[in-house]
Amino acid sequence: MNKLQDLFETVTKQATEQELNLVNDFLNAIQQKQQNDAPTYLNAVFQMDTQYEQDQCTVTMPITPISHNSFKMPHGGIIATLADNAMGFLVNKDLRSEGKGAVTTNMTVHYVKSSTEKNLIATATYLHKGRQTIVMECTVTQPDGKKIAYATGSFFVINPPTSSK
Repeated sequence: MNKLQDLFETVTKQATEQELNLVNDFLNAIQQKQQNDAPTYLNAVFQMDTQYEQDQCTVTMPITPISHNSFKMPHGGIIATLADNAMGFLVNKDLRSEGKGAVTTNMTVHYVKSSTEKNLIATATYLHKGRQTIVMECTVTQPDGKKIAYATGSFFVINPPTSSK
């Protein structure tokens, strides 16, 4: 614990306002997960908001410095993560009642436009629902509706391990 406190003090003493905001956001994210206010640390860190409507899942994510590439735009890997989350959350929500889950086996992302907007929205829907495999699609847009990326993903249905907390 002392080592962590020393690191925290060293980093925050030298930090810019932006870096202090990132540290604050990161600590708040851990706290949200600890309090079960976020389903995963990933969702908490990237401040993802998940909404479900029939056979659709929409995940909205603010673009912050932690999600930037070197051009201060959303990093392609973050956009892929956003799409994977939207597709995976929908699949797993629907399989939960059967005591099953799903994991991504393949995903293809096509980036069609860069974005400098403050939020991105991923909307996932089903293409195929099988017993063992599920195929999804997801469109990532800006709030104005302009398409940023398009993804498809294949998911394998599993019996999830029981949690041992």
